[in-house]
Amino acid sequence: MRQRFLTRCADQLADLKAIAHQAAPLAGNDRLIRIAHSLAGSAGTFGFAEISARGCTLETLLVEQADGGSVHAALDALITEIERTLA
Repeated sequence: MRQRFLTRCADQLADLKAIAHQAAPLAGNDRLIRIAHSLAGSAGTFGFAEISARGCTLETLLVEQADGGSVHAALDALITEIERTLA
């Protein structure tokens, strides 16, 4: 199960990177909210507390429609943590 999570995490990483490079505003992006929510819950279940925390932070900022700079910083932090974990 843990390996399956890491495989799915790699797929979601590609999605996160694609979203990060879009010109569209991130706040209110339903796809990004779903990914962040999924990572926040499942990462904690499989023992990846840092991914879970970063996913939770990003989800909260997105739902609260925080400013773009805060959302981008949280997205970048999540991407970096997933890359670190998968390395």
